[in-house]
Parts: sequence; C-alpha cells; structure tokens
Amino acid sequence: MAEESPRLPDPDRELIPAAAAQARSPASMLRKERVWFAILVLTALMLGAALFFLAPQGFWSKLSAIGYSVCHQIPERSFFAHTHQFPLCARCTGMYLGALLSLLFHFFRGRQSEFPPPALLAVLALVFLAFAFDGLNSFAQAFIPLTAPYQTTNLIRLITGFGTGICIGAVLGPVFNQSVWSDAQPGAALDSFPRLLGLVGAAALLGWAVYAGPDWLKAPLAVLSALAVVFVLTLAYTVLAVMLLGRANQYNAWQGLRLPLAVGLCTALAQILLLDVLRLLLTGTWAPLNL
Repeated sequence: MAEESPRLPDPDRELIPAAAAQARSPASMLRKERVWFAILVLTALMLGAALFFLAPQGFWSKLSAIGYSVCHQIPERSFFAHTHQFPLCARCTGMYLGALLSLLFHFFRGRQSEFPPPALLAVLALVFLAFAFDGLNSFAQAFIPLTAPYQTTNLIRLITGFGTGICIGAVLGPVFNQSVWSDAQPGAALDSFPRLLGLVGAAALLGWAVYAGPDWLKAPLAVLSALAVVFVLTLAYTVLAVMLLGRANQYNAWQGLRLPLAVGLCTALAQILLLDVLRLLLTGTWAPLNL
C-alpha cells in the first residue's frame, strides 16, 4: 500500500480565522464604533442645519419649528414670554416639561427598572384620562361648542399636560433602564405617594413659572419646552435602537451608550424635520393651525 504523502498547510485557511478574530477584537470593534459615531454626529448636524435653514428667520421662529412638528401652536391656547409665543401650546408645554422633569427624577433616583406600584399606576391612569377628556373637550369647544361639557382654560390645559408628562416619565424611565443597563436595579423609582407628591410639587412650581411667572423666567422655560421634545424623542428612539441592534442590557455607563443615543438623536431630528416638511406642504404656511 502506497504511503500517504504529508498534507501541506493551507495558508489561506489559516488566515481566515485569524482575520475573523481580529475583526471581532475589542480594538477593532471600538474603531468601528468611533467611525459610526462620527457619521451619526455628522448626520445629526446636517439634520439640525436643514431644520435651521428651513425655518423662518429669527431665534423664536426657529425654536417654534420644533414645536411645529408636534403641536397646533394656536396663540389663544399658548403662553407668551415678552411678546414671543411659546413654541408649544399650553397642554404640550406642560406635557413635555412634565416628561422632562419626571425622566430626570427617575435618572437621579438610579437605575430602577420597575413601574410604579398598582396604586400609583391607578392614580396616573386617572391623570391621563383627565388629560384625554380635557383634550376632547377642547376639540368640542373649537368645532361643536354646544356639546362641550365645560369651558376649559389654558391653566387646565397646563395642569393636565404636566400630569401626563409625569405619566410619560413613569413609563419611559423604567423602560429605558430595563432595556439599556446591564446593572438595572429592581424596584421602582416612583414607589410611594410621598415621592409622587414631591414630583407633583416640583411640577407645580414649574407650572406657576409658566403660567404666572415673570417674563425673564418664562423665556428660558419656553426654550426648555422645545428642547424637551428632542430629549423625550431621543430617549424613546434610543430604547428602540438598543433593541434593534441586539444590544439590550449591555451598557453600564452613559459614555458607552453614545452610539445608540446618537441613533436616537438622529431619528428624533429626522422625525421633527419630516413632520415639519409634511405640515408645510399640506398647509403652505408656518402659521399655527386655524381651528
């Protein structure tokens, strides 16, 4: 029987696993992440620039372009700082400032990943129903006034808006923590009525500043309300990005989360820009909706 000749090594076959291992190395993955992060930052800047140049001239007009994507901006249903209308109506101002306040409360409390206990959820559900009912009542006031059960006001719109903002934070905060962090903690940040009352008290102070505060205090709150739209949308889309990228529960610091946050910011800006363009094409004007 003939002796079998020794098999020579195949250099190509040996190089393939080595190249694959190198591509999966932490250094290589970090370089790729940096490249993608730079691309996303550039994309966010381009989207922001497009929104800036698309909007009418003037600081307040450009700020209102953010609210234009999510709010009717009717002057009679909005607050003013000096002579400048808030970028959002009274209801939306309360909702986004309330959501910002509630989310910051959740993040400062830690990384608790559970929703409020059932008793608090029931209260929050009632608050949201009040928001929905008052919104339907406002709609009835505008189109079929005889059927409106009561005459709503900007103060009622602001209060119910803040209440719903707290509800948004009570849901989005735990969802963010349980989706993103590898060290998410058990328990709820909003876990008791005293904490809820404290949050409501802080919202009441903000609401007073918006409703009856001096103009020098209203102006930064008007700016903050528009930025809160971007903030809330960015967090919501960051959660979605983490899930779609298959990276749930893989982060332990905000710095490591920069890539999904950049995806969330780009998506939020793209949504604002797209809705602005669609509304502008449909109405032909940057003016508030005429109800």
